[in-house]
Amino acid sequence: MKYKLVLFDADGTLFDFDTAEKQAFEKTFKQFGITENLKQLHKEYEIINMAIWRDFEQKKITSEKLRVERFRIFFDKENLQLDPKVISPIYLKYLSEGTHLLPGAKEIVSFLFGKCELALATNGIADVQNPRFAGSDLAKYFRHIFISEEIGHPKPDPKFFEHVFMKLTHKESAIIIGDNLSSDIKGGNNFGIDTCWFNPNKRHNKSGIVPTYEISDLREIKKILNKGD
Repeated sequence: MKYKLVLFDADGTLFDFDTAEKQAFEKTFKQFGITENLKQLHKEYEIINMAIWRDFEQKKITSEKLRVERFRIFFDKENLQLDPKVISPIYLKYLSEGTHLLPGAKEIVSFLFGKCELALATNGIADVQNPRFAGSDLAKYFRHIFISEEIGHPKPDPKFFEHVFMKLTHKESAIIIGDNLSSDIKGGNNFGIDTCWFNPNKRHNKSGIVPTYEISDLREIKKILNKGD
């Protein structure tokens, strides 16, 4: 096996976050009697949520403030008379129950189990990520889960990776696999470990961030990691 340590991003890499998030959004708003135009409302929320997570990656906002602020902005824009502080924990509870996996996730993780050390490295909220991971089919394969909120620094901050490698060894033979160029790939590149961009939709990379490898199917990881055997 070429690498002794494989760091996996969670959402959008192993976990089907889009499905889990959409279901959590719909369940939350239906609970408050909002059933019309949910599809359009969700699209508007997604735009706001993506922007605020970019701010989080750049350390412009804390995860604690992020929880509520995204809903405050959304409610103001859509003129919804709801309390962000009430909505946020309900939404997060539903989100923490979303354990859907992406195609090939369990196959590749079970294939790697026992051949190298596996760890989850995620930007996220701990009381969402911990129960999601614990309730998933992947939990038994991982000994380590690193969550930015618990560490205090998000990917791509080098301090996130410093924390990981204080706990684990094998920096010289480690790789991070993730779908986010600005957090997973930039973070890994800057810290000096190999990177693999999971790009299932085959998006054109205009970022200037260059991964060591690029794949569109998780099962392609087998070929990459078997090189050098």
